[in-house]
Amino acid sequence: MASSFKKPAWSIKVPAAVGFLALVVLVLGLGLWSVRTELAGAIISQGVVEVQSNRQVVEHPDGGVVGEIFVRDGDAVARGDMLLRLDDTFLASEKTIVESQLFELLARMVRLEAERDGVDATELANRLEELRKRENIASDLLAGQERLFNARLDTLAQQTEQLGKQKTQIENEIEGNEAQLVSLRTQVDLIQSELKDQEGLLERGLTQASRVSALQREEASLLGEIGRLESSVARLEGEISSTEIRIVELKATRREEAISQLRDVQARVVELAERRLSLNERLSRLDIRAPVAGTVYDSQVFALQSVIQPGEPMLYVVPQDTPLLVAARVDALHVDQLHRGQEVALRFPAFNQRETPELNGHVMNVSADTYTDDSTGFTFYRAEVIPDDGQIELLNGQELLPGMPVEAMIKTDERTPLSYLVKPLADYFYRAFRE
Repeated sequence: MASSFKKPAWSIKVPAAVGFLALVVLVLGLGLWSVRTELAGAIISQGVVEVQSNRQVVEHPDGGVVGEIFVRDGDAVARGDMLLRLDDTFLASEKTIVESQLFELLARMVRLEAERDGVDATELANRLEELRKRENIASDLLAGQERLFNARLDTLAQQTEQLGKQKTQIENEIEGNEAQLVSLRTQVDLIQSELKDQEGLLERGLTQASRVSALQREEASLLGEIGRLESSVARLEGEISSTEIRIVELKATRREEAISQLRDVQARVVELAERRLSLNERLSRLDIRAPVAGTVYDSQVFALQSVIQPGEPMLYVVPQDTPLLVAARVDALHVDQLHRGQEVALRFPAFNQRETPELNGHVMNVSADTYTDDSTGFTFYRAEVIPDDGQIELLNGQELLPGMPVEAMIKTDERTPLSYLVKPLADYFYRAFRE
């Protein structure tokens, strides 16, 4: 009975002491390691490869209908090479209409200027010829204005000639009246002389009083006729002045009408000239050329007669021989740890990771404000990263292409393991005790 309660041959104290000692060493070691050891941190972000000068978007400010297509995706182009040509039917038709109106007004303006300046038909012909050489206007259009000028000039000449004839007729009538006046004045002089003699004889009783009275009546009649003729001459001279004024008014009216019409025509010419200039500019933009040398991609134009909206991208040209960079999207929460010059490790998921090493680079630029992805709502800062010198050669001939995905690990300040453990808890309790 006593033998069944014998003490065990070994004691648990030693293993327990060893285990406790090991636990203490482990805890102290982990604590010392968590306090003394510093681990390198990194901001992991996704990005894509881009060219430093960015892709060149090809768009058209006015839009239109595609007339010809010269390139497809993947084609290499030089600066100035033709990419597309838009149909010019509508613009060419509109330009024809505008130019026909403009040329007619230009010819009319030259004719009105000639009427304003009072030049002859020869001078007008010279001016119209200068206009024809400058604007390449059809000769029949210029001939029409020349005929109108001559017709108006002939009308003016006929009216002036008619008034001139009236003036000549009046002058002849004045000459007749003046001749009668000379005759009447002579008769008056003779009668006055005879009347003087008869009055002397009457005083001596050598003649009859009736004879003297008859001479006096005749003198009065002649003086009355002289007065009437002098009044008629004055009236006719007034008519001559009126006729001369009418001749002057004819020329002045023609000049004033020309000036008035010229003012309206000049304003219309300026308007049409501006429209033609705008149309020429739009026609010159129908030939769409490559802005830079590079490769065509992401073309949105596939068929002739397709409609291009104003300002909509038609295709893109990736510049050739342009340095590449990585555009990384960094979460806005980490912006306080982001700055220019930071070291970055770049990984390219598109390559075989066993054969492709990480590339070292640095942050070249950080955007001044955030961007928002419309599809996901993700808010981020754009960090531009460029590989360090000599890093591209480590790819063993593999080519980086624009649009290729990149994983960027932006190195941050080193921290102890304890800070990684404590900081989330500290932040939690900091917020927990605040309303």
